[in-house]
Amino acid sequence: MWLHAILITSLGFGAAATLYAFGLAGVARILRPRRDPGHAKPGAQRFLIVIPAHDEEATLPGTLQACAALDYPAERFAVVVIADNCTDRTAEVTRTHGARCLERHDTERRGKGFALEWALALLAGEDHDAVLVLDADCTVDPAALRVFDARLRGGARVLQASYVASNAAESPTSYVVALGMHMLSELFCAPKSRLGLAVFLLGTGIVLHRDVLARLPWKARGVTEDTEYSLDLLRQNIPIVFVPEIHVWSRFPAGRRQLEVQRRRWAGGNLELCRHQAAPLILLGLRRGDRRLFDAGWTLLVLSRPLILFVVLGTVLLAWVDFRLQPGGLSRGLLALSIAVLGLQGLYFASSAMHFGLGGGRLKLLLRSPVVIVRLALLTLGGLLRVGKPIWERTPRD
Repeated sequence: MWLHAILITSLGFGAAATLYAFGLAGVARILRPRRDPGHAKPGAQRFLIVIPAHDEEATLPGTLQACAALDYPAERFAVVVIADNCTDRTAEVTRTHGARCLERHDTERRGKGFALEWALALLAGEDHDAVLVLDADCTVDPAALRVFDARLRGGARVLQASYVASNAAESPTSYVVALGMHMLSELFCAPKSRLGLAVFLLGTGIVLHRDVLARLPWKARGVTEDTEYSLDLLRQNIPIVFVPEIHVWSRFPAGRRQLEVQRRRWAGGNLELCRHQAAPLILLGLRRGDRRLFDAGWTLLVLSRPLILFVVLGTVLLAWVDFRLQPGGLSRGLLALSIAVLGLQGLYFASSAMHFGLGGGRLKLLLRSPVVIVRLALLTLGGLLRVGKPIWERTPRD
């Protein structure tokens, strides 16, 4: 009987997570995203583009060149690089490209969250209307500030651009990570934003109005500082608006070592937040009658697709064992339902891959993707079993 209880619980969770993802993907296909070209009254907002950088002398020039090429009045934006505990020429490269550099040296408080907290506090009194946070290895759509300007004038106060891989076809690893980010951006965040549900920040391409930073200063210091600050915003009833028409491109992990470091950090940080905040957020949402808070808690539970896949596969295995030990109508029904949910997971992945596109060699990469998916699931499982607070570790560069 206890095995049936475990099976029904895990099957219910896996089915709910799968149907939730399917529902959002359906909304994404039915409700086309709003496209705001941002041409009317350009240049109303003054932007600070803040770029945290730790030993990024190799990647930073491309990011700074992309910022210089933005289609926006040059006097209405400025670029500030945070050279955070750097041991290379990051500060020199910044100044060579005409950008302002803030050098920070604090080996005890390491990581992007601490760097942003320090820099945003220093910049709070300066003349700007909003801050755009970019990673030091990104390029951004030239129309970004025009569109962000239009959205801010329309009343939005926190924006998140779509995060896209620039090297999706480089290797099976980069393809799987790029496909996962496409699913997160286009089939998850975009429809959730249209429906008024909880959207989380993605770490880069973040716009914060100065009113928000005055009301809620950046205090997110963990290894998943973007998700931490997202939850702070949602508790203060400040929605995050997803902007799918603006892309921020970055080179995603293409090798095993890069994938392991990045995903171990992300999995550990997000699972730590899930352990401590998912249930309280769901209960708080129910108590307040706030669907966005309830959805934020639920999103923490289902955000990791490798974890959901692991749960579904584990459910199928348990159902098969249960059927072998206790053949009967209930066991047969649980096994059939668990296999059906696994099939839906496969269908969701296949339809997402088609939405992403199968040209340019992607079909071959898709056929080689199961090994990478299993590796991601194992990394996520390792994060789930790991005891202690995850630590910040920089993703290796090629």
